[in-house]
Amino acid sequence: MKGFFRLFIGMFLISILTGCIGEDYDVGVPTAHLYSEDLATSVQLAEGNVSWSSSSGDVDQKIDDIQEFGLSQEKMKVTANEKISLDFQENVRNSGDIWTDPKITVALLKDEQRIELELHENREFQIPNNKGGYVLEVVFTSSRGTAQYVGNILIQ
Repeated sequence: MKGFFRLFIGMFLISILTGCIGEDYDVGVPTAHLYSEDLATSVQLAEGNVSWSSSSGDVDQKIDDIQEFGLSQEKMKVTANEKISLDFQENVRNSGDIWTDPKITVALLKDEQRIELELHENREFQIPNNKGGYVLEVVFTSSRGTAQYVGNILIQ
């Protein structure tokens, strides 16, 4: 009887520990942030078109005119040839931060012009010499879906 009681207590403790070790694999839509030496703080980009699926629900958001939406965001002033770092963080609204091998693209949009920017392994890209106002577009694609982020960039 004593052995059965110990076995029961042992199994009970193991099941409690197993429940405590569980992780959240929700992988909700991340938030995109820009960092540079010239930007005093990090700048969060606005979510544009999003098609994302997770256990906390699906997110389908469609912006008809992405350039108009991007230009309506607060203007970020950057300098030509400046290096900008891009970071993705867990979205506190729906949690989750496991993105395996996401594909990330960065481009500048102006009227019908699209300038693709090279994104390095450390998620850093360089602002081109073309001065003026642009919409910065970042597209994040993972197995859960695609999220587009935009910002209003003024290259000086």
